Amino acid sequence: MKACRAGAPVVLLLVVAYGCRESSTQSLVIAPLATSSASAEPTTSAPPAATSAPTPATSAAPSPALAAKIKSTFGDSCHFERACGKLLGIDCDSAVDGPYYYVKADTLEKVASCGGYCMGGRCTNCPPKEWTCATY
Repeated sequence: MKACRAGAPVVLLLVVAYGCRESSTQSLVIAPLATSSASAEPTTSAPPAATSAPTPATSAAPSPALAAKIKSTFGDSCHFERACGKLLGIDCDSAVDGPYYYVKADTLEKVASCGGYCMGGRCTNCPPKEWTCATY
């Protein structure tokens, strides 16, 4: 790759296609980075430090009573997948387009309907802001 001279503008070409319509081409000029008076090299700042890593979710097997309540509430194809704080992740065959529910651990009240539920544009709050654990 050929190096640009210091201070030279960089031009990016952006092509946007809208279905079967003709494409639209736009040019965008990016201004060079600021330079210090002591050096001809551009100055950069470090990216902000991450505030904290996501909390790991727990996936220990639920009690038999909870497993039975999940099946009676959400259906036979549904099972406890993992927990995060006061929420549970309930997987109803989401790998094959079934729903994935985020529910309150104490009441099994739905907080969000995700997974295959999203195929019809019916997603709600996925994943919910209360889910502070890493997602896949």
